[in-house]
Amino acid sequence: MKIAYINFYSYGNSYRAGALITDMSTKPVEFRVTSNLNIDKLQEILYGEVLEEILYRERFTVQLLNSLQEDYDIVLTKEKNLLSIRKEIQKPVVHIQKYDPFMPENRLSHKVVNIHDRFEPLYITISKEDENKLVSISHSLQEMYRNFNIMEPFERIKNAIKYIMESEIENRADICIR
Repeated sequence: MKIAYINFYSYGNSYRAGALITDMSTKPVEFRVTSNLNIDKLQEILYGEVLEEILYRERFTVQLLNSLQEDYDIVLTKEKNLLSIRKEIQKPVVHIQKYDPFMPENRLSHKVVNIHDRFEPLYITISKEDENKLVSISHSLQEMYRNFNIMEPFERIKNAIKYIMESEIENRADICIR
């Protein structure tokens, strides 16, 4: 199974998204990142609280996933509102988060644990279209979670985006100095 992780990074008024496909051992297979999207103060005011939700769903995720050349089996995201992209990409979208015992359970969610207690319990939720795949997806993630922290690739994406942004700033500074 190959997983397409999607994560986002913002700094000031600049936003970027990254997608990382990994194999079952979380080894990177493909990485893509968007260009900067700069939001001005008026856009920030007009979009208000839904700014990031709309940017992530409408401006980044579908286009980024469609740009991937490697095939993947599921999309893993920490943004629950991205479950709505399922119809557009034709692949299961899985929202993953830290497990909270007070979280209500439902037929679209499942708990994933590391049997060695090396990593904290997680909670996955899928879209209604993939209800019949919940058990198999959960089982596959559970198997991965035995040996690998399946949350860690999100941090890799964020760090890679930060690195790219810092490199671009340094390159622009080099150009200005010359």
